[in-house]
Amino acid sequence: MKSSLLGATLALLTTTVHAAPLDLGYSGFYKHLDTVADAKVEHATLGFYLSRNDGSGWCHIHAGTVEVAGETRGEVRVLPHGEFVLPFDKQLDLDKAVVRLDVDQPERCEISIQIQSLLPAGEAGAEQLRGIRDEMKTLLKEMAGWPGRYFVPEIKGVQLQPLNQGALIQGLPELALDDAALAGDAQWPLPATRVTPWL
Repeated sequence: MKSSLLGATLALLTTTVHAAPLDLGYSGFYKHLDTVADAKVEHATLGFYLSRNDGSGWCHIHAGTVEVAGETRGEVRVLPHGEFVLPFDKQLDLDKAVVRLDVDQPERCEISIQIQSLLPAGEAGAEQLRGIRDEMKTLLKEMAGWPGRYFVPEIKGVQLQPLNQGALIQGLPELALDDAALAGDAQWPLPATRVTPWL
């Protein structure tokens, strides 16, 4: 498992390698959304992204829909930092829905699933970040299932990355805080930030 980025192989339904739309089976996403619901966490969640297979960052998603037999049944929200957000709907799973994303060079993109928590700009305290870290531990174990939950890597802290390109945290492009740094009552002024587990 590389850092906190969890790769997932979801069924690709593309008909041609160079097609502008990228079609993905909804059921794989639904399984992960259901895992988050079962974990009963408040702040930790899973973010869906398309990463470039050459390691150069996220693929640009222009728009997206959720379709059943060619009929639009839902919209995909694309956030400025590259995440796409899907509806959580059991009926879409039962109906074998397809997630259709309009992507540049879809043949160069692959699904990435990120355990994360998104924070708005402002002060973040050690107690808040400890709570997020603990929820991420819960979610990671839930994702591993049984008996995999007994072999998940230890989370040794959190990593903070600005959501907006060019933003910095204490002058750095990202900030890693281990358990020792989170043990007290420190406060950190943050831009809009994605928190991910430090594995």
